[in-house]
Amino acid sequence: MRGKGTLRKSRLLFVSPWLLTAAIGVLSIIVVTFAVNNLRQEKRMMAENLLHKGRALVRFVGAGARASLLTGRLDGAQIQHLVEEAAVDSDIAYLAVVDSDGLVLAHSEAARVGQLLGRDMEALRRLAAHRESHLVEVVVAGKPARVFEVVSKFSPLRRGMGHLSRRGGGRRGDGGPDPCPGPGAEEGSGAGDWCRVLTSPGPARLLVLVGLDLTEQEALIRQGHLHLLAMSLVLLLVGVGGWLSLLVLQGYRVSQESLRQVQAFAQLLIGRLPVGIIATDGAGRIETCNPAAVAMLGMAEHGATGRTPAEALPAPLAEFFTGPSPDGEWLGRELTMAGVDDRPLLLQVSSVPMGEAGAPEVAGRVVLLHDVTALKTLEEKIRRHEQLVALGKMAAGVAHEVRNPLSSIKGFATLLGARFVAGSGEYESARLLVSEVERLDRTITELLNYARPLPLEPVALPVAGVVEDAVKLIRADADQLGVALALDLTPATPPVLADPDRLSQVLLNLLLNALQAMPDGGTLTVTVGHGRQAGMVDIAIADTGRGIPVADRERVCDPYFTTRPGGTGLGLAMVVKIVDQHHGALRIDSREGQGTTVIVSLPVAV
Repeated sequence: MRGKGTLRKSRLLFVSPWLLTAAIGVLSIIVVTFAVNNLRQEKRMMAENLLHKGRALVRFVGAGARASLLTGRLDGAQIQHLVEEAAVDSDIAYLAVVDSDGLVLAHSEAARVGQLLGRDMEALRRLAAHRESHLVEVVVAGKPARVFEVVSKFSPLRRGMGHLSRRGGGRRGDGGPDPCPGPGAEEGSGAGDWCRVLTSPGPARLLVLVGLDLTEQEALIRQGHLHLLAMSLVLLLVGVGGWLSLLVLQGYRVSQESLRQVQAFAQLLIGRLPVGIIATDGAGRIETCNPAAVAMLGMAEHGATGRTPAEALPAPLAEFFTGPSPDGEWLGRELTMAGVDDRPLLLQVSSVPMGEAGAPEVAGRVVLLHDVTALKTLEEKIRRHEQLVALGKMAAGVAHEVRNPLSSIKGFATLLGARFVAGSGEYESARLLVSEVERLDRTITELLNYARPLPLEPVALPVAGVVEDAVKLIRADADQLGVALALDLTPATPPVLADPDRLSQVLLNLLLNALQAMPDGGTLTVTVGHGRQAGMVDIAIADTGRGIPVADRERVCDPYFTTRPGGTGLGLAMVVKIVDQHHGALRIDSREGQGTTVIVSLPVAV
């Protein structure tokens, strides 16, 4: 078995020769492409340098010609001297100025002046129109040579230059010297030819031809070819060697990459699971604590890692890491503990040991936490809703079956009381009977109001104004009980979407409950501000009364549950129903002997 495993691991080293050939071929293509691109770039840069040099020579000759012409004489000998001086560099094969017919007016070889150029003038004019260059085979100093030729227009006399823009001969109109020499001009100077071209009708068409010797540049290119070839061979050898080295290390790299992928997948899976996961190593220290567990327990993100469960976790949860035996399993156990902000947190906890099957040693333990608080709350809401539905049906039946007999009883009691003298025992009995019937009718009315749907007319309502009006209504009662009122209205609180009458009913019920919880005086604080959740406004009513006993906190919102003699137990239940109809939430925080805070959250009006 070990031999087969070794063969599988080393199989990657035995690669098909065709695969190696294909890889080397691809690498060769890459290297050749790189070399060709470099060569093309070098040639382009050489051509640009030669073109810049040729244009610089053209500008030099043009500037010198204009300077000569500004003296007032068109001296062909002076232009010829300028051309010869500009062409003294060894890499300048020739420099010539010709007219449109190909007649050489100035040339770096003085013997060529006055001769015809012997070239296709139409092609040269097209090149000059686009300021282009080309490679051409010409005869230089009696020998054929390959040169880089720059062709450009030559216009020393431009329009708008005063007396130098004249087209005809003779003296200037202002009495200055004539730019064209007279009959006594020196023979062979070329001045007459210059005047003929520059002063002839129509635009002058002189061309400047600069031929640059390519001998030195071609030598540099050959040297670059050798350098690129050497570099290409080196790169090819390095590539082949690297590819062969890659084959040797391929098995190791593939295994490492697979391991990294598995680890990344495991970390991603653990981090994204909605179930809290806490795992310990063989030494009993926490090695993994995913974000879901951190959020449930309200711990720091990395506060538990490296510590023992007893040090980092609440005591009820730390017990799941010890257990009755190291290999014991706890599955689906429910645990109630204090969560974030001391809210009750109901968890389903499963604790499973880690280790190989049949191994006596345990490598650690994994505890899974599933928050079922929201599920239990939803179940409680469903149960409460079912009770309300049943209560509504019962209320409808009671209203139908009881109210009609009550009306009859009230009528007979009234009639009976009228038969007796006021103040007699019989009269008082009849009056008490009528009063009890009316009280029973009011109870049925309250029951119907709670059970049937309430019509709402929600509007964008400023909360501060409604709260202030409600506080004004109970101020007299508060003064009578010795209760101090405190208002804390946050400025710029957005309006809520609510029914004004129903919201006033909610506030009055809560304020009166708070006053009744402080029969010996205290402080009633009403706070309005932005809610904990985005898009909500919170109204908090806090008293310093006796608080709600722990046994009664889950039942205070149930219909007909009351701790006050004479109460119906429908006030707080009606508050919950109205808040639910507004898509809000009601939260009660109470400590026995310290007071109660009721927080109503309502949605902001959009």
